[in-house]
Amino acid sequence: MAGLGWHPAHRLSVIHHEDMATAVELALTGAMDGRMVNISDEAPLTVHEMAAIVGATYQPSPEPLGNPWQGQVDVSLARSLGFRPRVAIVPQARREGRL
Repeated sequence: MAGLGWHPAHRLSVIHHEDMATAVELALTGAMDGRMVNISDEAPLTVHEMAAIVGATYQPSPEPLGNPWQGQVDVSLARSLGFRPRVAIVPQARREGRL
């Protein structure tokens, strides 16, 4: 991420692989037919948080974020179709040994 020049406060929508399988199962029911559906867990993760999870350091930056919403998705359609992540947030996955 540092090689790409990402700001440490940049937030990205993520999803646990178990929940991706849940989304595929929902799609196979036909609930998503004809739609583009964003899938994500409950909370975007910062680049700094991602680095910490893997034990890397990431330098802070005094610069403002250029586009603070880039990399985050609206999951309201998925929720309205019945998608609910089993692993709500990455820290939960870490606590439960699911990373």
